[in-house]
Amino acid sequence: MSVPIATVDRNILRQLADIRLAESAVLIASKMWTGAYYLAGLSVECALKSYHASAVKQYDYPNKDFILKLYSHGLEDLLSLDPTLKLALQTDAKANQKLAVNWSTVKDWKIEKRYEIIPELDARGMYDAVSETGSGVMAWIKTKW
Repeated sequence: MSVPIATVDRNILRQLADIRLAESAVLIASKMWTGAYYLAGLSVECALKSYHASAVKQYDYPNKDFILKLYSHGLEDLLSLDPTLKLALQTDAKANQKLAVNWSTVKDWKIEKRYEIIPELDARGMYDAVSETGSGVMAWIKTKW
């Protein structure tokens, strides 16, 4: 008997993280600030969910609370699902001030922002904090995959 449990696997989430960030870049270039902001944050959500999907192994029966928390859209909530990942960010942010500033920007993203008009400065700040080479939040998460 085959029962479909996973609807999206970690590799799809990784691809979606990259796609959403690329879409955000297109929207930045098109001066569509609200969509750019939203998709940059969504790319981090996908990346963190991909990281956590790696914790669920084939044939394991995952903890219900863990699975329910995976459905969160809060970036700090998703980061906190794995205390080791949270500690790694704290440690790396102490050694890399730019990463600390970037996380400070990104952590405040909320899915509800899709119902707000986002100004250019906020959109550019979010996109840069996510995408910056070396110190961007996406680059950091990818080192943990």
